[in-house]
Amino acid sequence: MHDLVLAHAVRCARRHGGEAEAAEARGRVIRWYLRQAQRADELAAGARMTFADPAPAIEGAPDVEFGSSKQRALRWLEGERLALYGCVRAAYAHGMDTEAWALCEPLWTHFLDHAHYGEVTEAFRTGRDAAQRAGHIAALARMRCQLARPLWEQQRYEEAETEVRLAVNGARLLGEAPVGNERKLWPSALEFRGRVRSEQGDWAAAARDFEESRQIHTRIENPYGVLLQTHLLGQAAAALGELDRAAQLLELAHAMAGEQQRARMTARTGFELGRVLQALARREEAAELYALALDGARERGSARDEVRILEALASLAADRGDQETASAHRASARTIREREGGLPDAESDDADGPS
Repeated sequence: MHDLVLAHAVRCARRHGGEAEAAEARGRVIRWYLRQAQRADELAAGARMTFADPAPAIEGAPDVEFGSSKQRALRWLEGERLALYGCVRAAYAHGMDTEAWALCEPLWTHFLDHAHYGEVTEAFRTGRDAAQRAGHIAALARMRCQLARPLWEQQRYEEAETEVRLAVNGARLLGEAPVGNERKLWPSALEFRGRVRSEQGDWAAAARDFEESRQIHTRIENPYGVLLQTHLLGQAAAALGELDRAAQLLELAHAMAGEQQRARMTARTGFELGRVLQALARREEAAELYALALDGARERGSARDEVRILEALASLAADRGDQETASAHRASARTIREREGGLPDAESDDADGPS
């Protein structure tokens, strides 16, 4: 279902009843999509930092059958993305602020694999405005962080910095004793501040943010947060030329991801470890990690990760003097980029988030 179908449902309700019936029909459609997106998100991404309550079942509107398939859930998010973006717009336009920003939480999981920049930037900006209008401090800080990432990936650094700075300030407003997922918001905001800094080449400052975030996650006993920050610290060490330390951190993060059964992060930490091992001339080990990461990306249908890994494989083939294979990998990556309408380059950070 997309905007035209939603509009048709509303018109039919108005024709057969009036404005009240039209509003009810619109709300049912939006809440049904919210519920399905949340279910898909939970199945695909597992437990993570979210602030919206689970949407209840809609009477007379059965749930989508995902079974236990993460791939089916991810495919549903991609296949229904236009409807989901349309629901964000419609919810905000008609005063359903909670639903508007809540829809942006599962759209984050989708964005990690598919960078539809025009659509996602508009959606996350709308989610930010909805959370602000609703007066939900934690959701507003989270929406600002979400919006910052597509902004910095489009090299709109000043805008991204503004969103992250306000997110950090918002997290502070929650006080000294936040509850539930609010405890994770402060270290998450620090992480995003570090990411904006790393995107602009200030890896030393970024590493300080990642280390502070990791210490907080350790203190509040959030192992997923510790995993993410260890991964990012490994990337920072590599960028600063500390390759041996980077390998140690990324080996640790890779092991942690496996222990926590985080499939996406297992693949991504393995990929980053492969890059460091390639730089250390340990090419056979790097090739094995790249192959496993590519299998994982294709299984998840992650265009972003597939491009990144294909470009790394091209670099590795070139290192070996195999220009034919390198050209083939680059051509495959270029085809995916064109299909997806543009993706961030291979150097863009790829931590999973949020913690």
